[in-house]
Amino acid sequence: MATIVLAEDDPDLRALYVATLNRAGYVVIEAADGQAAVEIVRTRQPDLLLLDLWMPTLNGFEVLDTLRYDPCATRLKVVVLSAQCDADVRFEAFGCGAVGYLVKGLAITDLLECVRATLAKE
Repeated sequence: MATIVLAEDDPDLRALYVATLNRAGYVVIEAADGQAAVEIVRTRQPDLLLLDLWMPTLNGFEVLDTLRYDPCATRLKVVVLSAQCDADVRFEAFGCGAVGYLVKGLAITDLLECVRATLAKE
């Protein structure tokens, strides 16, 4: 089964997403800040990174920039999770290498569908 790193600084939201993804059969590794997300990606080489944009130590854009040309992340798919639905923020996230963008507060079924679809892409 696919391995997912969930980089989210809100512990309640992180717990909800982890429980949901675990029930769906995914292996989920939690990161509470951007630096931890980078370190986990480099050591575990997951299939997918679900990345909050606004976190401590490194924000999501800094994480994307750090991992963009990292050999440990060449096959990594990144879906951004953000409370912002601003088109400029979305554009910037895709420009930094994200392959998906989800606005927080979405239905859990939408999160699962996005994860399934993103992991199915080659």
